[in-house]
Amino acid sequence: MTINAALERAEERLEHYHSKEKYGLVHADLRLANLIINGDELLLIDFDDCGYCWYMYDFAASISFYELDPSIPELQKAWVTGYNRVTPLPQQDVDEINTFILLRRVLLTAWLATHSDTPTAEELGEGFARGTVELAERFMDDFGYSEEVDDVA
Repeated sequence: MTINAALERAEERLEHYHSKEKYGLVHADLRLANLIINGDELLLIDFDDCGYCWYMYDFAASISFYELDPSIPELQKAWVTGYNRVTPLPQQDVDEINTFILLRRVLLTAWLATHSDTPTAEELGEGFARGTVELAERFMDDFGYSEEVDDVA
């Protein structure tokens, strides 16, 4: 129920978060494994997940499987700072990053459930789904929706 309630709120939030400036081509897999350092150059590889999406989704994709790590808020802050060095990031974009983190985590949870025979799913096990519930609870708390879950539970 918690995940469903969080997804309903995320959908409502995204109804108010749309414009051409917020959407475009993203890598969608910006992980350390897809970065190559060549001297002073930083090269990006592995574009098979590349596609059109909200720009803020790229941060969520970059922290896939680590959403609950205590370092994520600091990484998110650094990401926003770096982004702002290239182009100003409106506060509404910053405010929705956690919405995209939730959506990405739920997507990964569903993928793991449908690929239970993969090494990744076997390694992460049921603990990943419990972590998704925890992330959904945080999302509801962060945006002041937590009473709604209590009413439904």
